[in-house]
Amino acid sequence: MRINSSLIVLITAFSLLGCSTSTQSDGMEELKAQYDFAVSDTSVISKIIISDKKPSTVVLQRTSSGWIVGGDLPVRKDAIEVLLETISQVTLKNFVRKSAVPQVNQRMDVYGKWVEVYQGEVLLKSYIVGTETPDMLGTYYKMNGSELPFAVYIQGFNGYLTTRFITSESLWRDRTIYGLAPDQIKSVEMSTTANEGSFWRIRRVVDTEVQSSGSDGVNWTLEGENQQPLGFKRSQDLFAAVSSIRTLKYEGAIMESDNIWVKKDSIFSSKPAFTFCVVNAEDKKLVTKGYYKKADGILIGEDGVPHQWDPDRFYAQLPDGRMALIQRYAWRNVMKTPWEFNQ
Repeated sequence: MRINSSLIVLITAFSLLGCSTSTQSDGMEELKAQYDFAVSDTSVISKIIISDKKPSTVVLQRTSSGWIVGGDLPVRKDAIEVLLETISQVTLKNFVRKSAVPQVNQRMDVYGKWVEVYQGEVLLKSYIVGTETPDMLGTYYKMNGSELPFAVYIQGFNGYLTTRFITSESLWRDRTIYGLAPDQIKSVEMSTTANEGSFWRIRRVVDTEVQSSGSDGVNWTLEGENQQPLGFKRSQDLFAAVSSIRTLKYEGAIMESDNIWVKKDSIFSSKPAFTFCVVNAEDKKLVTKGYYKKADGILIGEDGVPHQWDPDRFYAQLPDGRMALIQRYAWRNVMKTPWEFNQ
């Protein structure tokens, strides 16, 4: 740990804390309390509130089934793990020079993230996460109510920590689109507009006679738009397509701060590249529409012809109406033509 322990810095810190008449021991303890940001045991944390001056606020809560945001929406596992790691491992890097304190405080007031960490109803920590240090290897933190900021870091991590404190609810949400297991699905269907277009539907079929013998009697069949049977080579391929719905994800949400946001309405009013629909056990239709995304730069296909559209990514309108970016690879089990199930 690199700590500037020069006499001048310590005297400055004591003066800002108003500790000139205290004993050296008491002064050191009071100073240490001003940079004791870590909660070592994150298992006791039940709620985290992060806000900024936009204003934006997110409330993350721990439940018996995991972390949630927005009252009942699952949180991205990777994001909450990184945040909890940050809360537990942040440590002092160095003190801030007296001459730099006003400027650091001013930037924290404008760009800071206000963080509150709770155990039940008990407030464990309340501090401001500021901007990066000049060397980009630390971050300015300050306890709420204090005038003294500190440069902090995580040992072994080269970078700053501000970006880990997300204040957008949409960015916290788990990226799973449907999250439905096969036994929660009645049918899935894909309709495309490329070339001549295509349509297929995989539908659950229940054999009551087989059920009476003790088996679940559930099979899946492939059919066309008018319910005519379509051939398929392996029933496993149909089940794989239906099973993939549980973990089907989008790559990232499109936010108002993204440049493409201003074109959202025109994109959603254009003809979709595909429409994908899942009908759940309650007969509710959950629809995702995919839209062509212009290729970034010049993209030459295998035939030597430049591609107008990105072959690997699409804009999407999710079942809840949000705009997102999706990858063809993540959708590979369902982004097929009817004929591919017969190969």
